[in-house]
Amino acid sequence: MNQALLILSLLYIASLFWRRWLVLSYAKSLPHLPTEPLPQDTLTIAQAILSGDPLLELRLETNLANLPRQRFLWLIDEDDAEARRIAEKLRRPHLRVELCPPCPDATNPKLWKLQIASKFVRTPFFAVIDDDTTLPASSAAALVEAAKTSTVATGLPCYLDGKNQASALLAQFVNNNSIFTYLGTSRLLPPFTLNGMGYVMRREELERIQHFQPILHELTDDLALATLVLKLGGSIHQSKAPLQVQTGVRDMRHYLQMMHRWYVFTLLLLKRQSIPVQALIFVLHGLPPMMLGSSILLMGVISGQVLGITLLVYFIFLSGLLPPLVGGLLSLLAFIALFWMGIEPASYLLLIVLFLRGALLPAIQSMFFGESRYRPLLSLLSELIQPIHLIHALASRTIRWRTRRYRVRDTHDFTAV
Repeated sequence: MNQALLILSLLYIASLFWRRWLVLSYAKSLPHLPTEPLPQDTLTIAQAILSGDPLLELRLETNLANLPRQRFLWLIDEDDAEARRIAEKLRRPHLRVELCPPCPDATNPKLWKLQIASKFVRTPFFAVIDDDTTLPASSAAALVEAAKTSTVATGLPCYLDGKNQASALLAQFVNNNSIFTYLGTSRLLPPFTLNGMGYVMRREELERIQHFQPILHELTDDLALATLVLKLGGSIHQSKAPLQVQTGVRDMRHYLQMMHRWYVFTLLLLKRQSIPVQALIFVLHGLPPMMLGSSILLMGVISGQVLGITLLVYFIFLSGLLPPLVGGLLSLLAFIALFWMGIEPASYLLLIVLFLRGALLPAIQSMFFGESRYRPLLSLLSELIQPIHLIHALASRTIRWRTRRYRVRDTHDFTAV
């Protein structure tokens, strides 16, 4: 048992540092974010808007303030009274609002709106930004610069905490994984998908992809667009430009619905990849949570060392909140306490694992998000329950997307429920 704990802990440490190296190695190949704002009327920002999120108005207003010299195009359902109210309240000279007819069955509602939006673009560049996402001016400039030499340039999601624990838990999931997933994977593989929360392309590329018409019946719009772009011989640029995302998560049930949808979409993405790519993605992003959970299980449950686990959790919480020097001192005290409690020597390695994790994640978030968004206990909990979300997605393919429910059989085979 101790040998198993030792092996799992060492493998998890190796995966942490390998993923960190992949991220930093890829980031070195990317240019610095621009400091100059975009010239006026460079970019049209299209947003497919659906009411139901209490933070919707705030985020839309923030985008208008961030990019006052660019064009905005909001796509709203004809029968969405709340979205129409918000649009009327926030009306600006550089904002155009289009009311969209009902989306046909077996048609992606976001792509349905984007194919309408694409016909109104007059600026050199076209951006798609989700209605729960805000686009900083520096990120807009970085994505436009990257889109000059790539078919599509996509950003890096950074989740902002909401007002409750469910929202904070969702934020920790994204912030734990997005840097490793988007930047780290791009070091090993050419991007085969994109972050649908925000991307930019040149206006002429809209003609090339036939204004989204070929993928209207695909459920996962980001995967569908990425597949179409690559099929047509185009390229995807994964930028380090942050996109600030904040979703109003009402409660834990809403959190579970969102995580279920994301995991179902992830499975659809992996289904289209070769076996070697599937294996690599699993080793990079699927295996580490399982190794960490198994390590803690071996120490705390099988060994019966409940007191040791309690100390570890307490240590994680405090070390993540205190300055590095104080956190280091706390680490030393934890080692001494474990020694006097007579806990198995292999348990010390697990303590080191949790300490390294608590040091590495805030540091790499600060590097790419501008500040750490690490919340010690919620970050750990988010990682430990990832296998549960995977099992849920494998067992059930009926997802909820705000006010809509879909039964999903494949990316192009889904029906409203």
